Amino acid sequence: MELDFYEITGRYDEVAKFYSSVGEESRYLRFLAAVRDPASIYSYMWSCGGRSFLVVEGRRPVALVDVTPCGDEAEAGIVVVDSLQGRGYGTKIAEVFAELLPRLGFDVVKAEIYRENLKALSIARRLGASVVCRGVICTVRLNLRQRALRGVAALKLVATP
Repeated sequence: MELDFYEITGRYDEVAKFYSSVGEESRYLRFLAAVRDPASIYSYMWSCGGRSFLVVEGRRPVALVDVTPCGDEAEAGIVVVDSLQGRGYGTKIAEVFAELLPRLGFDVVKAEIYRENLKALSIARRLGASVVCRGVICTVRLNLRQRALRGVAALKLVATP
């Protein structure tokens, strides 16, 4: 899986084009609401310092990732093209962004996910995130600094003769 990431912040045309390949259920799970015109949400997100990244494999769009500052944390959202869901793209993208976000200045990433979105919650848990559910919404938090330190410790264990 060879993925490239292109920042498309401010490119409403790219956002609209991407969401034409995403169905209502995927939009609902991404925004926690029924959204007919996702591009309209982006003006607010981008005005708050949010950034959007188009993920492509070859020339084929695979996913859209949004990262929005929220205090000391980053709020992140990933939506994978419907026809590619369940093939590991969401997991791979989440892993890449867990490595990238500290370079963008964030030590903690959070997301709000519907309790019924078992795939997204499973990915979060595999990455080491805490998951707290209240009602139908789960808040997921991943401390990226602690995750990086665990990775370094694991490397030291493997490297020890």
